[in-house]
Amino acid sequence: MRITQTHRAIILSGVSEFIGDSVETHVFGSRLDDSKRGGGVDLLLISPQEIQPQACAELNDILEEYLKMPVNIVTYISTDEPSPAQARVLAEARPIG
Repeated sequence: MRITQTHRAIILSGVSEFIGDSVETHVFGSRLDDSKRGGGVDLLLISPQEIQPQACAELNDILEEYLKMPVNIVTYISTDEPSPAQARVLAEARPIG
């Protein structure tokens, strides 16, 4: 996984502050492949309840500012049936913490 310890700490701190401590934070996409270079950070946030879009937008802005790279956030409510896109992400994603 191409996430530095510093980036991991920034991401987990931001998720805790803007979304809450009950959220599971996962990475998916190109950051899982150590042979690739560049690219943004794709995050999957799994929560027992709905995550407010405004909180995600604020988190995205802060993470992009501190990480100095694009961030894509996908959310999933753990009690819901996943959409096809969410199911693909769930199958690929790996916990960050």
